[in-house]
Amino acid sequence: MIRLRFLFSLAVLAGIWWLAGRPGADALAWLVEGGGAGGPPKAEAASGRPVVVLSPGAGWWQADTGQVDPGEQYAGLVEKDVALDVAQQTQQILARCPLDVRLTRTGDDSEHVLADVHDLVNADHPALAIAVHTAPPGTASGALAYYTVGGADDSGSQRLSVELTDALAARLPLPNLGDWAETDTTNHGLYIHPWQAPAALVDLGSLSADEAALRSRRRDFARALAAGVVSYFSLPAVCADGLQMSNPASLVAVSFPNQALSQDLSLENDGLTDWDPSSYALVSAGDAYGALATYRLPARVAPGQTATWALPARSPLSPGVYRQRWQLTNGGAPVGPVVSVYIVVVPPQAQSLKDKLNQQVAEWQAAGAARMDDLIQQMQAEIRDWAVQQAQKQAAQCLGVNGVLLVGAVLLAAKKKRLEPRP
Repeated sequence: MIRLRFLFSLAVLAGIWWLAGRPGADALAWLVEGGGAGGPPKAEAASGRPVVVLSPGAGWWQADTGQVDPGEQYAGLVEKDVALDVAQQTQQILARCPLDVRLTRTGDDSEHVLADVHDLVNADHPALAIAVHTAPPGTASGALAYYTVGGADDSGSQRLSVELTDALAARLPLPNLGDWAETDTTNHGLYIHPWQAPAALVDLGSLSADEAALRSRRRDFARALAAGVVSYFSLPAVCADGLQMSNPASLVAVSFPNQALSQDLSLENDGLTDWDPSSYALVSAGDAYGALATYRLPARVAPGQTATWALPARSPLSPGVYRQRWQLTNGGAPVGPVVSVYIVVVPPQAQSLKDKLNQQVAEWQAAGAARMDDLIQQMQAEIRDWAVQQAQKQAAQCLGVNGVLLVGAVLLAAKKKRLEPRP
């Protein structure tokens, strides 16, 4: 009997240790792995990549008012915020290309006034620079851009203005109000005049006439500016190829062991060119857990549109958190980061735990949660704690008080372990 109790104790402790060591959430800082949206490090600019400076309009300190200049405003739209949002998203897209993209400000700037902006721009020695603005309320719908007259590079400035307005008009679409000389608005030139590069000041649209687009289609504005820049440099538009995911929390399935599953993986084309079924495919980048190694693109997908794959799987036999890893490819070359689809396996007798985890997933889906590490950590802990509670119950029945204390000590040690999901 003593020997049986000893063996049972070892089995209980081994089970708890095994569960505590199961992969969990440590490696899940983001659901989408790989290169982030912040772009390449500035040190790479020394490699000879052209520097592009984006300067969001307004947002600078005004000494006369004692506050940051909000720019034009209409119905809750504030120029400084719209311009900054579009500029930052443009930077994210262009960072995929062989360009070093910089911003003159990343928020409200109370340290500089408008007269300082030319120094901020010129300090980066840009190959081109763009001031991003919106047109005042009451102006006509459409995009327009201003170029320099008597500036550092007037021909380059005008060509850049044409590229930007053409791209904005084509991609949103908006009326193309054309390119204008800076002297058409003032005899003294615009604040882009002293910029030591081909420079343009672009009005994305009218705050009133284009209100709806400026509210809901800023990614499209960013794609258009990125397309204009790429075209200016005669770069292949595919250099900006990328993807987005709308709701990563939808990529979590909770199941019992050895169950057949199917999850929909939807990827939005966040680049500048169509995805073509003849060259784009979804390829397994790890254990497929019952899925095929490759899935072709179902249909042509334009920028801003979404492709969806129904991915089968069979849940593993052991409780824990697992993941399928998928890479979108174009002609075999990776597009965007690796994407993970999670399989959360609970013990076969843990129906209440399964219901609880499904409820958590549903709540995250409804909230549109973008980060997955908190959810996965929480679910891993739920599985672990359930298993420990079951082990404690069995230990109490078979080993008495000493067994429960022993299990509790192992639990305390197990909680210190960091867990990762299986690749």
